[in-house]
Amino acid sequence: MTKVAIVGATGPTGIHLAAELRKAKTAVRVIARGADKLARLFPEAAVEKRPADILDADATMRAIEGCDLVYDCIGLPGDLMHLHPVTARNTASAARRTNARCIQVSSYWAYYPQVRAEMNENHPRSGGPPWVRYRRKAEDVLYEAGAAILHLPDFYGPRVHVSTMQNALNEAASGQTINWLGRADTQREYIYVPDAMRTAVAIGARTEAFGGHWCLPGGGPLTGRQVVAIAGRHLRRPVKLRSVGLVTLRVVSLFNKDLRGLLQVASDYMKPVHYDTRKLQGLLGPQRMTSYDDGIGQTLTWISSSR
Repeated sequence: MTKVAIVGATGPTGIHLAAELRKAKTAVRVIARGADKLARLFPEAAVEKRPADILDADATMRAIEGCDLVYDCIGLPGDLMHLHPVTARNTASAARRTNARCIQVSSYWAYYPQVRAEMNENHPRSGGPPWVRYRRKAEDVLYEAGAAILHLPDFYGPRVHVSTMQNALNEAASGQTINWLGRADTQREYIYVPDAMRTAVAIGARTEAFGGHWCLPGGGPLTGRQVVAIAGRHLRRPVKLRSVGLVTLRVVSLFNKDLRGLLQVASDYMKPVHYDTRKLQGLLGPQRMTSYDDGIGQTLTWISSSR
């Protein structure tokens, strides 16, 4: 790889991906709409900044021209979720026209509704609410263009602003009661975002990864009660937890438009889940994951320092 482009570079996955690529001495071009934000988040001269609107097909092509590999790290807010297939089509078209390979950093949403506690690349991938279908369509567009599709568990870490785990840690850091989706003893897996991007870089170096779906692992089983205990140790004070079900979410969403969209996938975030990543292990071997104790501690430190 002589140059790698990151589309949607100002989100948490894009920021951490750029850092991991720079560790590998890779030439990096970061692409997003806002020139000022690109300059602020990537102040080093070695990182090329390229403002572009990925909703514009011609601008997308010009932005990635000259790059050998493109990472699609676009994560749109709820009210713009319907534009994911549009940005995917523009990225796929630009990659074809410039002979660049592509990797999409996505989620497990395309596999919702979850029908098995163990998730892997063979889990059913059909149906679901609009948010799920938009994400799935975007993945399909890029997959058909030969991209590697990476499925990340719900992530957390520095630079992350919205996720179920991150929301809980923000509440803990603020001295509030954690509002935990579902039962406090349900086991789910989460991924520390720098771990995910280290794996994304490794996948980008493997030719055989392209044209396939790849399930990334979480950090192992974790419950809401364990999150409270870990956060409390780092904060050196008790942290309280409140289990929140669908009925409560529906009531609160009447006064919070962001929660209305989340209701589409909330039930799947309340189910136990384990990620079967044997396919990925066959490609890269076992992945080294940051412990929840270290990851939550570093995330709480970042939350405190960013206020």
